[in-house]
Amino acid sequence: MREMKDKLDDIDIRDIATLIRHDPLLSLRLVRYLESRRHNSQITDVTTLDRILLMIGTSGFFHAFSHSQPLEVQLADYPEAVEGCKRVCSRAYLSARIAEAIATKRHDLDPAELTTAVLLHNTAEILLWVEAPTLANEIASLLKRNPGMRSRDAQKQVLGITLHELHLGLLQAWRLPKLMQHLLDERFANEPRVRSVSIATSLARHLVNSWFDPGLPDDFLNMANLIGTTPEAAYHLIQKIALAVAGEWEWYGIPPVAAMLAQATPENVP
Repeated sequence: MREMKDKLDDIDIRDIATLIRHDPLLSLRLVRYLESRRHNSQITDVTTLDRILLMIGTSGFFHAFSHSQPLEVQLADYPEAVEGCKRVCSRAYLSARIAEAIATKRHDLDPAELTTAVLLHNTAEILLWVEAPTLANEIASLLKRNPGMRSRDAQKQVLGITLHELHLGLLQAWRLPKLMQHLLDERFANEPRVRSVSIATSLARHLVNSWFDPGLPDDFLNMANLIGTTPEAAYHLIQKIALAVAGEWEWYGIPPVAAMLAQATPENVP
C-alpha cells in the first residue's frame, strides 16, 4: 500500500478498489472507519465497499490506511499464521467471486452488497490468526489430525464458541450496518440473499479441500436450485470462476483451487 501512496498521481479509485476486494481485513477496516465517523444526519447505511471508498476518496483512504504494517511484519514470529491468513483471504476472495456470479444469475438488485458481506464473512478467522495465532494453529492442527471433524466442532473445542458466532458478536459490537449483519445471520437462511452468501462461502470452503469434497454435491444442488439451473450447469459455472480466480493467485501466493481441476474427472462431477 505504501508503494501505491508513493505513486499517488498514477493511482485512481479503481486501483484501490481492486486492492480492497482482495483484502478482507482491509475491507473490514474500511467499513469500520466509515461507521466510526458516521454523522447523526446519516440515516441510510452504506453497505458496499465501492460506495464507502467513493465517500472517503483516494486521499482520505491513504491518510487513514497507508501506515498499516504488512502481515509479514506483524506476524514476523509466526510464519504459519501469515500463511493461515493468506489462505483465508484467498478463500474469501473466491467466495466473493462466486457470490457475485450467483447474484448476477439471480438479477439481484445490488450484487455488491452480497460480495461485501461475503468478504466480511471470514474476518473472525483472519483476526484469530492475527491476534491469537497459537489458538488458530491449534484449531488447524486439530482438524488435520481428525480429517472427518467439522470445523465448527474444532473451533468450539479450542475457543468454546464457533468463529461464526464470534463473527456475529463482533459485527454487533462494532455496530456495522444492519444489512451486513442480516446477510451473515443463519437465522435468516431461507431468504434468497442470505442463501446466496451461505452457498458461496460453503462452496469456497469445500473447494479449497478438493474437488472431491463430500459437501460439494449438496453445494452444487443448492446453488442450482437458487439460480434456477441444473447441478451440472452450476458445476461448470464454478469451474469457470475457479479458472478466472487462478489468474490472480499472486495476490496471496496460495495455490488456487483450479490447480486441482485436473483431478476432477467426468466420473466425479455432478
